[in-house]
Amino acid sequence: MSIDMKSLAREGANARLGQLETETNALLRAFPDLRDDDRTPAPASSQDGSRRGRRVMTAAEQRSVSVRMKKYWAGRRKKNGASASEATQPKRAVKRKGISAAGRAAIAAAQKKRWAKLRREGKAKGKGRGGQDVRKG
Repeated sequence: MSIDMKSLAREGANARLGQLETETNALLRAFPDLRDDDRTPAPASSQDGSRRGRRVMTAAEQRSVSVRMKKYWAGRRKKNGASASEATQPKRAVKRKGISAAGRAAIAAAQKKRWAKLRREGKAKGKGRGGQDVRKG
């Protein structure tokens, strides 16, 4: 006689599940406000329809914040030893190494000369575009 532990565990779990369902139903009858419908997250607005979250600042509040922050950053610059004019100047971009305009012009001229030469040679040999011989039929 062998004991199937998995089937016994399944029967025990099924019995316990039935007990939990009975208990849940009893609790929901006693407290109907606990149903899943009532557990949904709060809506984005309150019951009276007013907005939630960050409120919009008035123009006067924005000016007040602006003045306060300018004073704050001026103090920070002073503490770090930078003058106000240095801090407000945009940082200069680092000059990137590369080819000069004259160099680009020289390369363009050389390429034009090269392509002109190839076109002349192609016409002399009777070749069209792509190097195909147009004389062959």
